Amino acid sequence: MKKIPGFIAGALALLMLHACDNSIDKVFDEETLVEFNEAILRTNATGRPYSITALPNSVTAGSSSVATINLVGRQRTSDLTVRVFVDPAATTASPNSYTLSNGGNVTIPGGPNGRNAGSLTVTVGRATSSTAPMANLVLVIDSTSTEFKPSQNYKRLGYSFRQ
Repeated sequence: MKKIPGFIAGALALLMLHACDNSIDKVFDEETLVEFNEAILRTNATGRPYSITALPNSVTAGSSSVATINLVGRQRTSDLTVRVFVDPAATTASPNSYTLSNGGNVTIPGGPNGRNAGSLTVTVGRATSSTAPMANLVLVIDSTSTEFKPSQNYKRLGYSFRQ
């Protein structure tokens, strides 16, 4: 019974020594990941593992949005091309109602001045009527590349708009 306070004091001393570990210079080098920046910043839609952003198109004007793709990991010396696809299982928008810049190819610049991010512009056309049904467009980062892997939590991004 008299040994319990000593045991507790010893355990606390070990915990305090462990908390003094100053090795904070860890670098993320294991694998190269890419992710949608907007997926990190926005809350997922109800019942879906990705966010859905409304694009404000109308019968008089279309709309566009720029999606940023981040490179997570070691900076590269050469450019990295990332392919973005439309997810056919989750997309309800007709293919002629939207366009992706550069056909869905995003270049992340490399080199010492690279900013480790690339941009993809999504453009939707004018709505056919003010009561046209809402449609979803879901983008997904290609997972077949050998140079990078898509971040599993942030590889999809959704948009909704009137068709």
